[in-house]
Amino acid sequence: MKGAQVQASSLQRSTPLSVASLTATITAKPADVLAYYTKVYTGQKFTALPGDAVDGTPSKTFVRGAGQENVVVSVVQTGSTSTVTVGANVLPASLK
Repeated sequence: MKGAQVQASSLQRSTPLSVASLTATITAKPADVLAYYTKVYTGQKFTALPGDAVDGTPSKTFVRGAGQENVVVSVVQTGSTSTVTVGANVLPASLK
C-alpha cells in the first residue's frame, strides 16, 4: 500500500504451500486498508470471505483454489498509525 513502511517480512518457500508474511505501518484508517487489500486480492482471483473483524480487530480473509490458498489481512490502529499484518499461504507457483 502506498505510503506504508515495512517493519518486518518473511518468506518460506516450500511445498505444497509457501508462507509469506508482512507487517507494515501506515497513517490510514483500518477500513481504508481493508478496502485497498480487498481490491488487490480480489483482482488476483481471491474471494473475500464474509466478515470484517475478528474479536473487534479489523480483519479480512481471502481464499482461492477451492480454499487451498489463503490470505489474512488484519489492522490494529494506535493513534493515527495503523499496523497492518498480511499473512499468506499460497502455492509456490503463485509467488511473484
